[in-house]
Amino acid sequence: MSILLIDSYDSFSSSFRRLLEKATECSVITIKNDTYHIPEDSKVLDQLLQNVMAVAIGPGPGSPLKSEDIGVIPYVLTKKDLPILGVCLGFQCLCLENGCKMKYLDHPVHGQTAGIQITSRKEPLFDGIPRKFRAVRYHSIHIIQNSDSTPSTQSPEIIPLAYCYDEDKEVLMAARHICYPHFGVQYHPESICSEFGLELVRNFWNIAQKFRKRDELRREDLYKFGIGSVTLEKRNIQTDYDSQLTNHQLQYIYLNKSIHEPTVICEAVSPNFLLLNSCANPGEWSFIGLPEEGVSEVLTHSIYEPNVVKISKWRQTGQKSLKLETQTTVWSFMSKYMGRHKTNFDVQDEFVAGCPFKGGLIGFISYEESLSLITDIHKNTLETNKSEPDIKLCFIERFIAINRKSGRTVIASIRPKDSKWLETNAKLIEKYIDARKDRTEKKDFKEISKGMKMRKPDKAEYIRNFASCQRFLHSGDSYELCLTTTTKLEIPAETKLWDIYLEMIQHNPSPYSVFFDFGDSQLLSTSPERFLSWNRDKCQMRPIKGTVSKRDTKSYRCACEKLLIPKEMGENLMIVDLIRHDLSSLLENVKVKQLMKVEEYQTVYQLVSVIEGKLKDSNCHGIDVLKSTLPPGSMTGAPKKRSVEILEKLELYKRRGIYSGVCGYWSVDDIADWSVVIRSLFGYNREESGDKTLYCGAGGAITVLSNAESEWQEMNDKLDSVVRIFERGLGMS
Repeated sequence: MSILLIDSYDSFSSSFRRLLEKATECSVITIKNDTYHIPEDSKVLDQLLQNVMAVAIGPGPGSPLKSEDIGVIPYVLTKKDLPILGVCLGFQCLCLENGCKMKYLDHPVHGQTAGIQITSRKEPLFDGIPRKFRAVRYHSIHIIQNSDSTPSTQSPEIIPLAYCYDEDKEVLMAARHICYPHFGVQYHPESICSEFGLELVRNFWNIAQKFRKRDELRREDLYKFGIGSVTLEKRNIQTDYDSQLTNHQLQYIYLNKSIHEPTVICEAVSPNFLLLNSCANPGEWSFIGLPEEGVSEVLTHSIYEPNVVKISKWRQTGQKSLKLETQTTVWSFMSKYMGRHKTNFDVQDEFVAGCPFKGGLIGFISYEESLSLITDIHKNTLETNKSEPDIKLCFIERFIAINRKSGRTVIASIRPKDSKWLETNAKLIEKYIDARKDRTEKKDFKEISKGMKMRKPDKAEYIRNFASCQRFLHSGDSYELCLTTTTKLEIPAETKLWDIYLEMIQHNPSPYSVFFDFGDSQLLSTSPERFLSWNRDKCQMRPIKGTVSKRDTKSYRCACEKLLIPKEMGENLMIVDLIRHDLSSLLENVKVKQLMKVEEYQTVYQLVSVIEGKLKDSNCHGIDVLKSTLPPGSMTGAPKKRSVEILEKLELYKRRGIYSGVCGYWSVDDIADWSVVIRSLFGYNREESGDKTLYCGAGGAITVLSNAESEWQEMNDKLDSVVRIFERGLGMS
């Protein structure tokens, strides 16, 4: 037996599908609402509907009155003998099909829990569910049963089953058809904070089985209906990863002294290094990749040449362009590339065995590269050009690992027979450390910052975009929009980026700090947010939504009072539900390990959740999950696809660039850690002479509960956590 799920491009559909699978213990076939077109595809859709036990119509952005938002849903609802369960948009379509009307809520509700009250204990859909329970709402539209204010004009076809109350006004939360097996709920039973979602779907399935017993279902090959390529079913998207053709050998030497400062070691090996610097909790390891000039491979990709990957050597200008084969993407190329290097080391030393990076790729993936995975992005740009890389990754064979907790440091190599290099460089580094007394000598930043110019975001433009966001949120096109801005800094040509980075981490140490200088692109990050980490067993995501500055918040208790409120918790909940969807598209047993906990950082308090999924026995790899979860939901909003399309327009099709992308590492033993590029400076080398240009992105999640002035202030707090180091000696423009 199978159940059909109709997905309306929502960011919660995979979680809904998992709920259907768990409740019914049957296969769930998923199609988009525009997979078929009526009337030309009505025959093949009819065949599909005849071969499933029931249909679930999922949530989605937009309006039930817009044909482009609902596709085949009205046609499916004409099948009176077919058991149907509609959720949110599906519920609204069901009610409108049967004579109800719709209105827009005075105060839309997105990501908020509400008390649901069942009208009758005798309804099979709510069998075993308490008369009152709590569930999560995501909607701007609500259903009314009467076309005017008099109860006598109620739709005779729809029976109300449950309500909630907004300012003492009834809002319909569940209903059924008076005689056909069509049911619907306005709330989201799949949300992490909804109660009794499993029981609701199980009850519907019991109803469907009883109703369909009189029908003899035909068992036919479903793929003839043309749905195989458009399902949301679990899939392994990078099949070239398991080749394991490497001859890497892990060798290492402990440095004699402990508690080494990573920045001092970087200066000892400069300029050939890439730094991943966990200089604050919860970060534990810092890694310094040691690329060799003219030897270490660098992979570069641009969305402007999607079928080309460029291979170069570290610090050399020449590069080789590889044209990708048909049906091959840069993602499958990276997967195959790392497959050739895949190694499982048998390490006896407990400390080295526990080191999560043992050589591999280090670098970044831009927002636009991520964006191209889910939508056809507009490639016209204003302040950037086509020479700017969207993927930049260097393959590292030699590296240094520093553990913050123990203070122990090793220099290591996976290049065969590299012991002589290790011994020579360990001595050189220790000699340098002794001379510096393990301290970085900082320069006077007031002198460094002289002559810099900064162009901050325009408040009037931000307020206009905020108002536009509110219109899209109130119309139901999005539940949350992460509106961003870009600050441009002009730096005198003689200024060293390393000096700027040292100042950044002094004022804002963070668990996912990086310093990358690839020559054609640079990233100086003090990001506090992990995007995705994985090992061979599981993956983890740590979204941050909700931020207050320590300048205005004197204690942890005060931070909790400011962050544990409906607005901030709603922002976080939406991204948690979005991530559960992203992970559930590939993984079983997705769990929320931490829900909306206030965490303390150097300059801010933030609301952080932790979501995990098991990779073991899932028939996919971490790279599959990375591709399926980009771009970071905390930098887009939800539903993701519709939200990024809205944001592109509001942000005038400007490239975000490295900001809002991810950076980190992918180790040869298939352990990886990627952070969201926020609280960062980034830049690109240009041919023109003169000052260097750096950019700093900043933004925040806009919801219907947001206030323009508060969001403007929050955006500036995030911006200032990076750029306030330039305040002295700075010329403003």
